[in-house]
Amino acid sequence: ADLAPGFPAMGKKDSVSGSLKAIANAAKSKGLQKLRWYCQVCAKQCRDENGFKCHCTSEAHLRQMEIFGMNQGKFVAEYSREFQRDFLNLLAISHRNSRVAATVIYNEYISNKTHVHMNSTRWTSLTGFIQHLGREGICEIDETPKGWFLIYRPEDKEEKMRQAMKAKRERAEEDEEERAARLIAEQIERANRNLPDSAKVAAAATELKRGDDDAHMKLSIANKRVKTDVGALALAGAAGDANALDVFKNAQRVASDAAAGLASKRAGAKPSALQEIMRRGIAAKEAHAATPNPNPGSDAAGTSGGSAGDDAPWLKRGIVVKVLSKALKGIGLYKKKGVVLATHDGGFVGEIEAIETGDRVRVDQTELETVLPSIGGRVLVLRGGAGVVNREAKLTGIDADAYKATAEMTDGPERGKTFAFDYEDVCKLSSSGPR
Repeated sequence: ADLAPGFPAMGKKDSVSGSLKAIANAAKSKGLQKLRWYCQVCAKQCRDENGFKCHCTSEAHLRQMEIFGMNQGKFVAEYSREFQRDFLNLLAISHRNSRVAATVIYNEYISNKTHVHMNSTRWTSLTGFIQHLGREGICEIDETPKGWFLIYRPEDKEEKMRQAMKAKRERAEEDEEERAARLIAEQIERANRNLPDSAKVAAAATELKRGDDDAHMKLSIANKRVKTDVGALALAGAAGDANALDVFKNAQRVASDAAAGLASKRAGAKPSALQEIMRRGIAAKEAHAATPNPNPGSDAAGTSGGSAGDDAPWLKRGIVVKVLSKALKGIGLYKKKGVVLATHDGGFVGEIEAIETGDRVRVDQTELETVLPSIGGRVLVLRGGAGVVNREAKLTGIDADAYKATAEMTDGPERGKTFAFDYEDVCKLSSSGPR
């Protein structure tokens, strides 16, 4: 039968959003409800005892309880992890590094309607949970007549990041020192290798021992002698035995004699380890200049066989280099790779384009370092004999112990042959480099 005009239809329309019944239900569910009428497994809050009883007998709840009964430990452990994570997150946000009562934090935590309830975790009380945090060293806890108090000191992510950056800088500085020490050791090895056996002397750090000829007393006596002779001549001049010009000439002669004696003494002294290394380096360069190199890929490929020496420009257009100028730290180019676009000042200065940022800067070759590609990559021979220098090759291997790179020539009269080069004698070619 039709309803009389003015009377609303009864049924499902009462539960539509905006109806009086829907508004009443929303008002009742707003805010916190009683904990004993909450089902954690189904994450459902009931408003009264009758509603909770109806929920416990529903098919959905029984199905969830069957799943829970299959692996109870897994569910309880997961709820415990979520409870501890959310509790500590609230501590870190609201009370970082502060001493606060445990009940205050717990009341703030349960004010969130969707929080994980403690009765679903492995802790039966708040005291048990606080004691767990103390045993694990997560928080500093203490018991007072007013209850349990705790302090949470989480790791500062920014401080941790600063420490990581500091450690990275220290490692970079150590790597630079190791590289410098390696280059010095390599130069000493080259000098020893190119000297004849009769001229090789092992330079080693020894204890400082003074002989009888090295006593300081002789130097001090020589100084006293100069002063005494000059004083005696001055007195003689004042007495009329010599004029002022004779006094000056005699004093000059005494001083020159003393300097000559000191120089002869130094010449006869045993040279230090540093002087010995410098002497052998000079001798090695003289030997390189006097002896031609028949093998362009030998250890002296950079200084003989028609190639330029260490002081000659080696920058070439199209090679990839690493910037070692600390003056460019401010613009972020320190230890960054770039491509040589052009050379200036007779080839000693290169115009570098950074690969990452595209910035261009002019850098002297002394503040640049060669780069090696992966095995099979294209390289350009920078130093070597007439048949290989300025020719392209393919990198075939790297000997890290000897600091050598082997490459197969792909251009020039030595095409197809394989040579061993020092790291600084070959350099990676960019993809846009010359072919």
